[in-house]
Amino acid sequence: MAFICFNKRRDRKLRIIVVSIFLSGCVFLVSRNLSISGRKRFLKMKNVTEPQNMFFFETSGKCYLTSRESCSIESAAKYHPTNRIQLFYACSNESQLKNDELFQLVSQIENVEVKSLNFTYLFSGTPLAKWYQSDIFNLTIHKTAFLSDGLKYVMLGKYGGVAIDSDCITRKPLPNLPAYAGFQTSITVNNAVIKAQKGSPFLVECMERFLTEYNSSIWGFVGPALVTRIFREACKRENKYFAPGFTCYGVHLFPLPAFYPIHFSQRKLFFDPNVSESLNEIWKDSYMVHIWNNAVQRQQFKPGDGSPMDHLYKDNCPITYSYIVKQGVGE
Repeated sequence: MAFICFNKRRDRKLRIIVVSIFLSGCVFLVSRNLSISGRKRFLKMKNVTEPQNMFFFETSGKCYLTSRESCSIESAAKYHPTNRIQLFYACSNESQLKNDELFQLVSQIENVEVKSLNFTYLFSGTPLAKWYQSDIFNLTIHKTAFLSDGLKYVMLGKYGGVAIDSDCITRKPLPNLPAYAGFQTSITVNNAVIKAQKGSPFLVECMERFLTEYNSSIWGFVGPALVTRIFREACKRENKYFAPGFTCYGVHLFPLPAFYPIHFSQRKLFFDPNVSESLNEIWKDSYMVHIWNNAVQRQQFKPGDGSPMDHLYKDNCPITYSYIVKQGVGE
């Protein structure tokens, strides 16, 4: 009887040992699988890049979008579906803005984000913070344009990405380069389309010289004129030509057709149905077409008139085009 009990106790101990070993093995395998799975997720996460920022600024304070602005934002979103298209606006009357049909249409595009501008917050921690709060800013003649230029340097410096003027219609995906801008004439670089990396020394210099070379009475002085001066000096310093195709200060400089295929002196051609075929040939390789909004003001066209503007809208911003077809006029 004692022998039988001893065997039972021994068997129970064996069963406990076996079960313990089995459970330990299970824990090891589960832990190993979880570790492998976690490592795979970690490695996969390392290969995932953040969506690229694309910034648009409406700094005038108006509480609506024009069809040109809507088309600019929509076309950028269309050709860059994985990017964050961010529209910053300065309207103080939220209800009026939200009742604007074009604003509603743009806001509903999946990769478009709309945000109210908080200038004090955005400029904080940058060389332009004191400028924004100074009398110099309050006395600035071209305040809206200077705000937009300042925001480009600040937002790109803080977050990196592409800053685009709202009179640029995208025709195809932008180049996959870390930084770029484009010539608007043979001797001038424009900043209507500009890409740069977060913390770029080029942007730091833009902000510093924005202040030291400030001239509030000259249109574009802290925009195209500023970046042109900086790039010209950088190219000379780096023993490169200040010319299309060169990379100066880490920023690739594209030739005119990339973003500015039509010179601002020929801006009326955008609305001439007789030149559509020739203009389409001119900008067939363009990433974007800059419309020169300040120069054409609010010149309008009729949808279906066959003008270059009609083609640009119809091909690149179909939501906006449907809206102007309903309205009977675009701008």
